Amino acid sequence: MKITALISQLKKTNVSGFQISKKNGLLTSTWLLYKRGDFYYFFDINQKIEFNERYKYSESELINEMRDGAFRIDVLVN
Repeated sequence: MKITALISQLKKTNVSGFQISKKNGLLTSTWLLYKRGDFYYFFDINQKIEFNERYKYSESELINEMRDGAFRIDVLVN
């Protein structure tokens, strides 16, 4: 699933975020993606979740940053 599809899912569901994963060969990376207001917050699964400027993306910034990845939604976050 491309990042644009993840954004669309976040916009139309009643969840605040997703736990997502990306497979790269044998390795799988896991992240958390949240939507708050008009912005998105992206964290590594092992990071402390802090909704601050460091992790904050506009929709266009997030699309640009993640455009080459294919992700899978693992868990819905309320």
